[in-house]
Amino acid sequence: MNGEPVARTRDFETFFSCSHPRLLAQAIMLCGNREDAEDAVQEGFAEAYRAWDRIAGYELPEAWVYRVVVQRLWKTYRRQRQGQDRLPDLPVPVQAGPERTAEAREVLRLLGALPPRQRVTMVLFCLHGWSQQDIAKALRMTRGGVAANVSKARRTLREALGMADAEMSGREAFMVGPGRGERDRIRPAGTGLGAADPVDRALRETEAWLRAALLADPQEPERARAALARRLKERP
Repeated sequence: MNGEPVARTRDFETFFSCSHPRLLAQAIMLCGNREDAEDAVQEGFAEAYRAWDRIAGYELPEAWVYRVVVQRLWKTYRRQRQGQDRLPDLPVPVQAGPERTAEAREVLRLLGALPPRQRVTMVLFCLHGWSQQDIAKALRMTRGGVAANVSKARRTLREALGMADAEMSGREAFMVGPGRGERDRIRPAGTGLGAADPVDRALRETEAWLRAALLADPQEPERARAALARRLKERP
């Protein structure tokens, strides 16, 4: 990232340092493969760097990068069959404890066994607050197809994890969706639709565990910066 104005570079580097662990955890939730997730996140940040003068002023530039990541992963992930993902090799966060770690790994295993359409639509809708319409547009699916896949995925996870039915049924939940004002927003954990749903809670806790695991590796930030620098050098 050399040769650019100092102020522009510094602003992007701050954004990159703060956003990278969270976006990488989100990408792993989508695809289950750390290498694919890292590649997609690097591409998202590389595109953001090239367009930084424009997107730096966005209210949520991280949402812009995440959309690039989703599109990149979907191009390859949709052609995969379920059950082919390995659990990502990550250090165990000290603060997580063995019970929470076991639960997070089980959720990741179950996500890896879902058909790609079910996994991606459920993560985008239940975890990241995308509307059915936005998911359908991004993945080139029908809105009804998105709803059906979210419902099937939620039911599979609920049954596999032995969860009781939530107060709001799966059908009611995915038929409501976020409001128009929430489009392209990354929903904060513990708020919005599904805050009390056990499947949504399990997804949020697993993503938080992934983020903590990434932050537990002291070499991860430097590896990420070096990988992005190589990506920018290859295609300036």
